Amino acid sequence: MSGFKKVYDFSLRSSSADFGERCWFAHFKVDGDFSRLFPFIQATANEVVHYEFPEYIRFQLDDIVCALYPPDVVVSRLFYGREQALEFAQRLIDYLNELDSRKFQIKPDFKKVNRITVPEILHFLPLTNCGGCGFPTCMAFAGAASRRKTRIIVCPHFPEPVDARIIYSITDKNSGKIRTIEVDLDLAGLSTSRITAQSAIKSQKEENKALNHSRGLIRNRDDIVFRISGREVEVLRLITEGFTNKEIAQILKVSLNTVKSHVVHIFDKLGVHDRTQAAVWATQNELI
Repeated sequence: MSGFKKVYDFSLRSSSADFGERCWFAHFKVDGDFSRLFPFIQATANEVVHYEFPEYIRFQLDDIVCALYPPDVVVSRLFYGREQALEFAQRLIDYLNELDSRKFQIKPDFKKVNRITVPEILHFLPLTNCGGCGFPTCMAFAGAASRRKTRIIVCPHFPEPVDARIIYSITDKNSGKIRTIEVDLDLAGLSTSRITAQSAIKSQKEENKALNHSRGLIRNRDDIVFRISGREVEVLRLITEGFTNKEIAQILKVSLNTVKSHVVHIFDKLGVHDRTQAAVWATQNELI
């Protein structure tokens, strides 16, 4: 029997403290392709979210939050020492092997969701930190919603969806641009009875914008057009999400040197000097 047998490239890094206790994130790899088990994990595990792009799955195993990124990166968190983290790594291997052995008895769940980023959600919030959602700030609410720890309906100021696909739309008060995001029923926190049958009418401006993006043309707030490839857009989005070059290479399944080359080209094209400036540019100009 093949299966998963070992953990390698194990490392720990500290995170912010919770209630005065030191907390760690454990990063390690598992031999073998576990992505084929994602539909079975989703069908059986707790607190599961299977993201479409970049594809990964987050779930709870023994009340520990795990995020598995194919082809070989595993990220787990809430550890309070190396020994505990290594014990859990073996526990995860046992879990994957046990699931693999009985997958034919499980009805797989292939549903995937799109990750909505914090900047995308912030565009639709009042930014008054009113507390009506139960969170201390709008940023805290956006972060929780992005991680699917709360539902959009919790915010009393979030606009109503404009059609049955749960598309939210507003006009930016400063730029006059129309901003839209599409979410699923679960994230929106809505029932189908609250969704109207009205069809969304997209402006020609939005259609042109989507067409330009497909051609690798990005227009910034000053109406200057930048030519950036589709792959560079993917890299820029992952940079904005906070991924390192190594993590981006693993997610996109390319070499580290290829990612570094893309990053250099992105900086040159956008006229920025570091990752923070690139992320700010992408957010301000609605690329993310």
